[in-house]
Amino acid sequence: MRKRFILALGLCLGLAFFFSCGKEAKKAIDEAQLALEQAKQAGAEQYAPQEYQSAEGLLSQARQQFEERDYQEAKATALSAKDQAELAKKRALERKTQTEEEEEEVSTAYNVPSLTEEVPIEEQAKAALKDIHFGFDRYDLTEQAKRILEENAKWLKAHPEVKVVIEGHCDERGSEEYNLALGEKRAKSARDYLISLGISPERLSIISYGESMPLDPRHCEEAWAKNRRAHFAIQK
Repeated sequence: MRKRFILALGLCLGLAFFFSCGKEAKKAIDEAQLALEQAKQAGAEQYAPQEYQSAEGLLSQARQQFEERDYQEAKATALSAKDQAELAKKRALERKTQTEEEEEEVSTAYNVPSLTEEVPIEEQAKAALKDIHFGFDRYDLTEQAKRILEENAKWLKAHPEVKVVIEGHCDERGSEEYNLALGEKRAKSARDYLISLGISPERLSIISYGESMPLDPRHCEEAWAKNRRAHFAIQK
């Protein structure tokens, strides 16, 4: 009788622990989902795509583990998803602020008194023609990149004598051959969009430097984001 009582008690405690783990896992998944939604609202899909996609993947994995009743693993994975989503939100807000500052510089550049005919055209171009940036392993243009190119096109139309070289650059990840090809695709994307805005193809040439000329030599995500760019230089 005593043995049966102990077995029954053990079974009850085990079930209680099992259901408690399930509740904790469900709570962690809900919190991760909320963090992911907040990251999305902060613009993480555009400004921190790697971190956002990682958080999405972890959350999906946590849900699968929950369905399989592996509650402890589901909770741990959900907590990782929440951390990654919060990181995505933080980086998105930082990069969005940086982007807005760059856009303000673009619009201001056309109004500064120093941009007159007395200033060498090279200096004017350096101030007016802004770099555009790309996502990791991407060469398609973001909406912000298109806006910058539109401002660059205005300046080029105002200076029809100027020819430019569009340089494609990459971060250090990937092989040298791959990055040279990716840099060329980035430069071509910028050129094609400028042509669509009315700039003559004869005024635009492209070159790829791959990873060989980093703007920021550090080995971190912030530096890599700066180095994934197309740069505009006057053709001499």
